[in-house]
Amino acid sequence: MNKIVVALFLNFIAFAGFAQVTSNVDSTQIKIGSAFNLTIKATADEGSKVVFPNQKGIGPFEVLEQSKVDTVLADKKMQLTQKYLLTQFDAGDYTLPRLSVYIDGKNHQTDLFNIKVTDVTVDTLKQPMYDIKAQVGGETDTDKLWSYLVAIVLCILAGIAAYFVIKRIQNKNLTEEDLYKTPLEKVTKKLQLLDSKRLVLNGDVKSYYSEMTDVIRDYIEEVFEIPAKESTTSELIQHLFQTIKSKKIQLSKETVNDLKRVLQTADLVKFAKSEPMMNEIEQDRKISEVVSVSIDKAIPRFSEEQSERVKLRERRFKKRKQMRLWIPIGVTSFLLLVTGIVYIVQAVRSGYEWSIFASNKSLYEREWVTSDYGFPAVIVSTPEALTRVQMPQSDKEKQQSQSSVFAYSNLKTQLIVAVGTTAMQTNDSINVDQILKYKLDMVTKQYGAKDVTYNAEEFTQNGIRGIRGTGTLVAQNFISGEAVKMQYDMYVFVQQNGIQEVSILYKEGDEYGAKIDQRIIESIQLNVVNSNE
Repeated sequence: MNKIVVALFLNFIAFAGFAQVTSNVDSTQIKIGSAFNLTIKATADEGSKVVFPNQKGIGPFEVLEQSKVDTVLADKKMQLTQKYLLTQFDAGDYTLPRLSVYIDGKNHQTDLFNIKVTDVTVDTLKQPMYDIKAQVGGETDTDKLWSYLVAIVLCILAGIAAYFVIKRIQNKNLTEEDLYKTPLEKVTKKLQLLDSKRLVLNGDVKSYYSEMTDVIRDYIEEVFEIPAKESTTSELIQHLFQTIKSKKIQLSKETVNDLKRVLQTADLVKFAKSEPMMNEIEQDRKISEVVSVSIDKAIPRFSEEQSERVKLRERRFKKRKQMRLWIPIGVTSFLLLVTGIVYIVQAVRSGYEWSIFASNKSLYEREWVTSDYGFPAVIVSTPEALTRVQMPQSDKEKQQSQSSVFAYSNLKTQLIVAVGTTAMQTNDSINVDQILKYKLDMVTKQYGAKDVTYNAEEFTQNGIRGIRGTGTLVAQNFISGEAVKMQYDMYVFVQQNGIQEVSILYKEGDEYGAKIDQRIIESIQLNVVNSNE
């Protein structure tokens, strides 16, 4: 009976499949803000459905990063590994709770872990304490940036509005003569207005010729400064020939004769009651327009041959045009100037330092920022807080190590400061010289540097292996484009749980660049991670 029960139990296991979940942490004690890894491994039959936890927080811990599931197949079994990078920013004793891993719908629990988070000890005698520094330039550059953009748009709209207001006022106060830009435009539009009256179709040929010749006489009087309205046809033609000759105007004799014939026809219609044929009327109308265009071509705009009346009209037109242009520009410029002054005042009040006046001397003499970066943490003082730089990294590299890079770059003062950390298991066989050369090669490629010199010195500091590399390189200035010889100072530290690096680049011969380098190096503190943390 017992053998039958055992056989049935073994058969049940065979048909139910095989599943197992294990978990571990790489450290049960961390410093506040540091990180540790939680690894969950699930072993199941090939083809089984495995679901790991996917959440932003695990108990009291924050999930910084969750790796992709690593799968290994062997003997119709599969082993899946899921890693979580966790942290906690408050000191104390915490418990990492059990997590549920589902294999083919069945719940499997991970182990409980007790994690101790300790404070970072601060030596106030070695490192002075400062009050929290107010955010520099935040109010002007970010919080109120949208208001300045709106102000700029309003300044432009105010200029556009001023243009239309001035144009409306000018058009409202124009004299009859200033309604037209040129004498040719005036005579053309008046002849078109005469056509619209349909006098010829209504049989009033006399009025048609009378108004047509008045328009032409007024045009000639304005252009040539002769008494065309009061003169007879013969007197007008005589004055016209004299003016053309005296002013050396290139107007053909045929054009003047055509004008004479139209005026004589008009005299016959007005005084002798002549009645020309329709085709003759149309021809006279066409000749009137052709003569006007010929005269306009013979006397170019803004030429010395133009009459004072025409010159005065053109000056008035030019002045009106300038007012429509420059007043709106002035309004917009003034408002933009006021906006710029307000911006500068706000920036000065908030402590903003203009990059155009920046120098390594001013960076050295200002109040520095002390902070810790990455994991294992590097504590360092710099003129400006370093910002995180996103570095391209494959999924495999992310699983093997956790890297962070923080940098400050000032192209004007030609100063670059960078701090990098890589969380990974190391040993004494790691060649620090190769690591340093690799980092230097990356810098060389990034800045297109050449003529690189290299000097290295290995050392041990507080039980941590390190190497210092110094030398020069020639890089291209991204602002001016010229080649600049730079001095570099690079440190690489290797401890059991990671690699740390600090790099400073500055222009060779820069006194304050060298002082900044020395001050940064003297401020370096390594957040040593012991193997049991």
